[in-house]
Amino acid sequence: ERYVLPDSAASLANQYIHLTNYSINKKSAAFVANDDAEADDYGNKWSLSALRRCLARNSVDVATLWESIDDLIVKTLVAVEPAVAAARRRHLPHKASCFELLGFDVMIDDDLKPWLLEVNHSPSLAADTPLDLKLKSCMLADLLTLASFRPYDAAAYRRREARLRSERLERIARGEPGLRKPERG
Repeated sequence: ERYVLPDSAASLANQYIHLTNYSINKKSAAFVANDDAEADDYGNKWSLSALRRCLARNSVDVATLWESIDDLIVKTLVAVEPAVAAARRRHLPHKASCFELLGFDVMIDDDLKPWLLEVNHSPSLAADTPLDLKLKSCMLADLLTLASFRPYDAAAYRRREARLRSERLERIARGEPGLRKPERG
């Protein structure tokens, strides 16, 4: 429901106005579900690209707004970086041994100023609708690509091991040292 400044105890008690959580709002009588992954601008849950298109149609300078949101996110990460780095040094042996998916909840006011509501270190990956499934699976694929994950190919691994074993045996046959395994790349 559209946010309004609380003017009475009744309006303050309306959780659908004051809380943005999907898990709460999907129980509202006014909630409109989206059951079509291709209609990303229908119902109460939209894709970011649908939101950007809507904002542009309503003469909002989308690039400037997104710069403000990016700035908000970067400043938030800079603010917590010392604590995150200290925790990483205490618990992890290597810098690149982990990554974190964060969910930033941002509210945009009437003056198009973004406000940080919260940062979720374990945002929901539940996919209640086809649109959810489409958006979240694409986001996860992008995340794993960004983190340099590659699908494990057991057959390629076996072929590589067989090739390395064969190369070691050929070195031994030529009288070269062949006991030590070459480093894996």
